Amino acid sequence: MLDALGNVGDFLGGLAVVVTLIYLAIQVRSNTAALRTASRQDIVTGMRNHIQFFADPRVWRAYVEGLSGFPDMPFDERGQFSTTLFDHSLSFQSVFALHESGQLEDETYQSYLAWFSCQLATPGGSAWWEESRTLFPARMADAVEERLAQGNLPDVREFQTYRPDESRAVLSRNGFEEHR
Repeated sequence: MLDALGNVGDFLGGLAVVVTLIYLAIQVRSNTAALRTASRQDIVTGMRNHIQFFADPRVWRAYVEGLSGFPDMPFDERGQFSTTLFDHSLSFQSVFALHESGQLEDETYQSYLAWFSCQLATPGGSAWWEESRTLFPARMADAVEERLAQGNLPDVREFQTYRPDESRAVLSRNGFEEHR
């Protein structure tokens, strides 16, 4: 009789361990999903904050002109362009770190990698990256270099938003005068 009770106790103890492990697995999966969601939200918040820089027409102009003309541009504009790309780089560095740690899925990572790389594929972006590349983690820089080597990136300078004539027309239509 005692043996039977001992066997039942062992069985119930083993069952409790299995149930606990299943519960922990569900909790880990739920926590991982929550971390991924929070990571995506942090990235989007960072990018939205970054975009606020472009509310200043001087920064926007320096950025657009720098995509083609860096480093052969006036000192102030060169500094604004460089600062803007450095900020883009730091944002991408965060994306890269989250992807490496498994907190960001590949599809989202590839989108940000392509966006960052297409800026560096421009003549000005390429010149900036050449002199700034060593300021970033080697694995990140290597991933960017690999994406640049693959090619097939859109030329952001061809986007209507980046065309100075289009931008001037939009400013004019909306009642803004252009400041230089």
